[in-house]
Amino acid sequence: MTIKEEYEMFSDIWKFYRKYREIRADNEYWQDLIKDADKIYKKYQTKLCKRLLLEILDEFERRFKNENVL
Repeated sequence: MTIKEEYEMFSDIWKFYRKYREIRADNEYWQDLIKDADKIYKKYQTKLCKRLLLEILDEFERRFKNENVL
């Protein structure tokens, strides 16, 4: 992977994070989140990309659970 490709990957992941950082409880949010993460992974298909996306997904899930504790 070239430095330009790495830059594009990190840019795509940042845009993904920024788009979904305001977590919502509706199913459409979560379906779109997974669909977009999958698109990014399929575009780059690297271990780093996968790990970064999974960490973001884990973080969003953790925040959602913490905010929705009864």
